[in-house]
Order: sequence, then C-alpha cells, then structure tokens
Amino acid sequence: MKKFSRQSIPIILSILFFTPFLSSCGFKDIDKRIFVQGIAIDYTDNEEKPYKVTLKLAIPTGSLKESLGGKYAYLSREDSSIAGAIRILKTHTDKELDFGHSRIILLGETLLNHNVEEVMDFLFRRRDIQMVAWVAVGDPTAEKVLKAEPKTEMAASNVLTNLFSQNGVESAYVVSTFLFDMRRKLLEPGIDPVLPVVQVNEDEKKLKANKSVVLKVKSKHTHLSSKFTKSYNVLANNNNHYDLRIQEEDHHFLFAIDSVNIKYKIDTSSKETPTIKLKITLRGIVEESFEDMSPKELDKYSRIASKAAKKNVTDFLKMTQEENIDPMGFGLRYRATRLHNRDTFAEWKEIYPNLQFDVNVKASVESTGTIE
Repeated sequence: MKKFSRQSIPIILSILFFTPFLSSCGFKDIDKRIFVQGIAIDYTDNEEKPYKVTLKLAIPTGSLKESLGGKYAYLSREDSSIAGAIRILKTHTDKELDFGHSRIILLGETLLNHNVEEVMDFLFRRRDIQMVAWVAVGDPTAEKVLKAEPKTEMAASNVLTNLFSQNGVESAYVVSTFLFDMRRKLLEPGIDPVLPVVQVNEDEKKLKANKSVVLKVKSKHTHLSSKFTKSYNVLANNNNHYDLRIQEEDHHFLFAIDSVNIKYKIDTSSKETPTIKLKITLRGIVEESFEDMSPKELDKYSRIASKAAKKNVTDFLKMTQEENIDPMGFGLRYRATRLHNRDTFAEWKEIYPNLQFDVNVKASVESTGTIE
C-alpha cells in the first residue's frame, strides 16, 4: 500500500476542513420553475417608482389542442429599480422565475428619454438573461405589446420570437437587434443602435413591426418611417427580400430584388469635399406591373430601376446626416481605417456634416415575370 508523503498531508487536511463549507448544487427541478417568456419595462412618470416591470410567464399545457391561442400569466410591479421589482415579483408565484428562456425584451416608448442607459446596464449585468435576446420598443407601451396575444400564437412560441428570428416571416421592414449587439453599439463610438418598434392595436389582438428608432446616447432619438426602415435594413444588413416600387416617366412596376451586394469606402483625400463612395448591385425580377412590359426592353427597365434605387439610398443617407445619426456605422469604419495617433472620432464628427455621398447603383432586371 502506497503511503502518503509528508507534503501531501497538509493538502488533504485542508480539503477535509473546507468541504463542509462548500455550497450544494443550486439546481431546481423543472416543476419548481416557471419560464419567463418576455420582459417589458415602462416609465411611470413617478420619481419614487419610475420603472414598471411586466413579466410574461409561460403556462405549460398537456396537449397541442389546449396550447392553441397560448396560455400565459402576467406579473407587474412598479418600483424604484428593476432588480427590486423582480425580487418582489418572485413572491407573487410559488415557482422560481427562470429567465433563461427570455428571448424578448420590450422597452416602453417613453422610457427611451428617461434613463434608458440604466435599464440596459441591469440587463447587461444580470447573468441569467441571455445576450441573444431580442430588444424592441413597445408602442404605446411595452406592457400592452407584451400582453397582446394574437389568435395565431401558440404556447411556448412567442409571436415576437417568430417575427425577429426570421424563422417565420421574412421582411425587409422588420429589424432584429440582439441585446449583445445593442450593447456594442451603445458603447462603441461611431455607430448608433437601431431598435424595431412594435405597435399594437386597441383590442391588443394584432401586432405590426414595420418601423424603427435610432438610439442616440444623451441626445434625441430619431424615429424611422417604414420606408427608411426598409432602406436601413437593406444597406446595413444586406437584406435580400427587398421590393422597389418604380413610378416615373411612363413606367409603373414593382421590382422584387433577391440579390443585394453593397460596397463602400470613405475618401478623405480632399479635405474640402470628403466623400463616401457606395457601389450597389441589385438583381431581381418584375413582380407586379401596371402596364404591358416587353422582355426585349430589360436594359431599359434596369436603368429606370437603378435611378429609383439611387434616389431612395441617397434620401436615406442625407436624412441620417441631417439628423446627426449614424446607424450604418460610417464613423466606426473611419476609426478602423485610420491610424490611432490622434483623436480619430473627433475628426469624424467634424467631417460627417460635410460629407458628400457618391452613390452608384447597378440594377439588373432579369425577367418581366411574364410567360409567353
């Protein structure tokens, strides 16, 4: 039998001494937990209790038939802090609140102008909230959007999850922003985060998400219309499901684009006229036409589509410049491509208001969609 050396005896005694002080496993059985599907945070206009936290809890069902329409419970609490509200809400249920499946975080419209940085700081720090959760803005309130239950929604399958994951609907109007991506863009100079705006109707049975808002730290936020939301999604996220309505001269048709390629560079060789040069290539077919179109004139239709696309892109970029927002991250590209022996971001802030946009769009209409 092998004997222990004198050097190992103190180690063994230390292990035996500290073993009783080790904590046991914190695991709880699944029947002792209840899963939080979504979190809504609103501003209350009450200085003592400025935050209202609403949790959407999934109630498990035994059959698929019972799950149609969804079964949920809701907990709400106003408090001076989000963490304090959640601690009180734990006393409202007999099960442990599990945030591991919280994929939706909704912020109220009025919250954007009141301590949104503090709210996001809590979400970033809490270890059981997934950084791959989607963040959106609820209009008129985050609570009403979270409580909306469309008839097509099934239990444990949140309608907002399907909307932002692109597993269900696929649309250029829908912006998807992860929590980790929002954190990066909030802290990184040279790029502004964009959040989708989810609107609910009066009877809270229908949702729509075709608008967005650009968050500007310590400044006024900018809301994007449906048109500009689509332009941002195509330029920033290379969304290929894009349709372009063309109505000029004697032509009126809808150009369905299934391939988008975007390249750009920042040219500051001329200090008087710094320029962003964009080269955009589009390919697609005519999905709808309000006139007779000949397959022999595809080149003509392509030129018309290129002109219309160039106007849309230029209008969007000039709007962001006038509002002093940078959802595309041009400032981040400038910082990354310049030597860091000076304050590059301060230079960019001086350059950005005077930038010129040189947009070159090459659209290719491959088919009129007709059968001869």
